[in-house]
Amino acid sequence: MAKLKIQTGENNAILRTECVPVVKFDKDLKKLVKDMKKTMLSAEGLGLAAPQVGVNMRVFVLILDYKGESERVIEMLNPVILSHSDEVEVAEEGCLSLPGLYGKVERFLSVVVEFSDVSGTRQVLEVFGLDAREVQHENDHLDGKLFVDRVKKREKSGDMVM
Repeated sequence: MAKLKIQTGENNAILRTECVPVVKFDKDLKKLVKDMKKTMLSAEGLGLAAPQVGVNMRVFVLILDYKGESERVIEMLNPVILSHSDEVEVAEEGCLSLPGLYGKVERFLSVVVEFSDVSGTRQVLEVFGLDAREVQHENDHLDGKLFVDRVKKREKSGDMVM
């Protein structure tokens, strides 16, 4: 498994590009996902999207139930958020592509997401709390959005910390 180079910078073109759907579920895709998982874990991240490693594809990996009894790393390919809670929560976020930058971001407390696994099997998962925040954060990457875009929409009262 190769560790991939993480793309950085708020104005990095690959991080600002809407990603294309996965259409080929093959060994190259499996290798990419495996390498993304290794890269995320070695960088001590909770999630990593394909554009963060220079790949324009609707793919991300993340840790669910972080430090919990059922902690696991999964991949989500071609994810679609089907629904979300009415309740929101504001919490601090950071990003492997914006090292040293943190800000308070409003996210839905729960989301229902449909996605494919690396074999192309469609799944539906409802996630809550931190898991829901991670899904929304990584899904934003696939649309060319960064968490700082959401911070900037909030009042500029010291929400961004460097």
